[in-house]
Amino acid sequence: MPITGDMGVLFRAAAGPRVGFGHLARCRALARALGVRPIVSLRGSAGTARAAGALGVRVAPRGVTALARPGLRLLVVDDPDARAARIWVAAARRRGVPVAVVRDASPRALGADLVIDGSVRTHADERPGRCLGPRFAVLDPRLPAIRARRRAPRRGPIVVALGGGAHVFPHVGAVVRALASRVPAADIRVAPGFTARVRPTLPGARWVPPARLAAALAAARVAIVAGGLTAQEACALGVPAVAVAVVPAQRPAIRAMAARGAVVDAGSLGARGSAARVADAAARLLTTPSARRRMAVAGRGLVDGRGAARVAAALVALAAGGGAHA
Repeated sequence: MPITGDMGVLFRAAAGPRVGFGHLARCRALARALGVRPIVSLRGSAGTARAAGALGVRVAPRGVTALARPGLRLLVVDDPDARAARIWVAAARRRGVPVAVVRDASPRALGADLVIDGSVRTHADERPGRCLGPRFAVLDPRLPAIRARRRAPRRGPIVVALGGGAHVFPHVGAVVRALASRVPAADIRVAPGFTARVRPTLPGARWVPPARLAAALAAARVAIVAGGLTAQEACALGVPAVAVAVVPAQRPAIRAMAARGAVVDAGSLGARGSAARVADAAARLLTTPSARRRMAVAGRGLVDGRGAARVAAALVALAAGGGAHA
């Protein structure tokens, strides 16, 4: 039985400059796949709540009292803090509400009925109560249609999509300057992430409206990404990518994707020489069509972009069954 109506599912997510906005983006992608409006209780600041509202997210109360909503049939928790996630899982179970947790490279269910982990480092597992491995990477459900239409461009922009908040802006500027130096006259386009702060001027580059990021990424010859959702999106689309960790937690994911030939590992953003390292890697890809082709094949083979639909089906089954403790 499908989940119907905006009140049927509640999301609990962490978001902000420190933890990133990927958790919120996954909730929005799952809501889209389920056909419901994203109603999210946020662990984040008032500024984060305003940014979420601008993205079409309905912000619910922060406390577990949000679980008392009439008609609630499912809770989805996407929070990297296991302790914070457990509080919501336990509260949902006390109320008899089925609950799923979205994790990154951790198959621990934290007491939930369903654990979802679409990271590359996680071993595939599709047993009841588990949606593990890249087949369950939760990306925008519109991505498969974009993937089907995409043809590797002979010419195209370099898209820089490092996500996060305004704290990455100084590093983005350094990357853009290094790219402009190594690839003169390059068409460089930069995604601002979800921050509402004023974007700095980037000579030699253009900002991409957030709503146009997927299209810009699909048109790119090369992308420069962080180690979160955008790296998986680049893989799914077959876009050759240079990946650089914005936070230390992204390093293992980038190493895993690089080991499978799906990205180039450029280290950590902000480390000494990182901008030059990123620009050099991008320049090499631009001048090596065979490397781009190999990377595109590897990325598409690793992430097919249909994970949100698979997870949505599992969530509908969970809600219909009233919970089956994992």
